[in-house]
Amino acid sequence: MISASRPIRTTLLLGGLSALVWLGSAWGLGWHWSHPMLHWSAVWIMTAFYTLFMVRWSRRGRAEIIFPLVVLGLWGWYLPRAPGTLVMALVILSWVRSGVCFPSPTGRALMREALICGGGGVLVAVLAPVSALSWALGIWLFFLVQALFFVVFEPDADRAAARMAEDPFERAQRRAEELLAQE
Repeated sequence: MISASRPIRTTLLLGGLSALVWLGSAWGLGWHWSHPMLHWSAVWIMTAFYTLFMVRWSRRGRAEIIFPLVVLGLWGWYLPRAPGTLVMALVILSWVRSGVCFPSPTGRALMREALICGGGGVLVAVLAPVSALSWALGIWLFFLVQALFFVVFEPDADRAAARMAEDPFERAQRRAEELLAQE
């Protein structure tokens, strides 16, 4: 079972680091003169690192995220400036988180990803970043919203994991003792 503070702390640190790297690369390479593939590569790398951390926290195999990351990479390679490219990154992130790492029933997964991932994307879009600094702040804001996943939804997974880890015989013994204590 994972500690609830580790994913939250790491998500916040990864968001801050990603924002600083974005800011440094945008300023170092020239914000208006850089190629769109450089920006897309930064988004892909941030997504890949975050999915690797999620796989580690959920104790899943790394092989399970290769296909989604390849799909995301190919999408961005062919359409780095398309409006739907960043939306595709959000979809892949949601797929990996709620479909691979922390699975839940489809309706619930769609609801929580619409709130967390979609909400983070909409919040950044509403703030409409135009400069390198505003994009860096938007990236950090997005990761702040992503940390809410582990605050709001992950405690349920911790309780379910604790129930599954419990031996059925111990559960039956505890239930029998409870019944005998009532009499």
